[in-house]
Amino acid sequence: MKGYIIWPSYLNKNLSKKEGRKLPKNLSLDDPKFEEIKNALESIGINHKIEKNARYPKEQGKEDRKIGRFIVEEKFSKNEILKKISKEIRKNRGGN
Repeated sequence: MKGYIIWPSYLNKNLSKKEGRKLPKNLSLDDPKFEEIKNALESIGINHKIEKNARYPKEQGKEDRKIGRFIVEEKFSKNEILKKISKEIRKNRGGN
């Protein structure tokens, strides 16, 4: 499947932009879980493929970091997909 690559780090508000966060802090999440992202993608109807053993390049050598990434269809812009994932996870966590 050809598409955008989404790493959980893109959504993590505990990381700096330099460390890989793509969204502003007010839209980012506190340590998003791989399963939460998967469920959010399914809920918003974005086809995706999971690569569980991939490690985010900026996290090489940090064994405590989680691994895995998603390849998602290019249904919206990458930034819009990240915002939709964040919104869906917030909703599922009981937030706004």
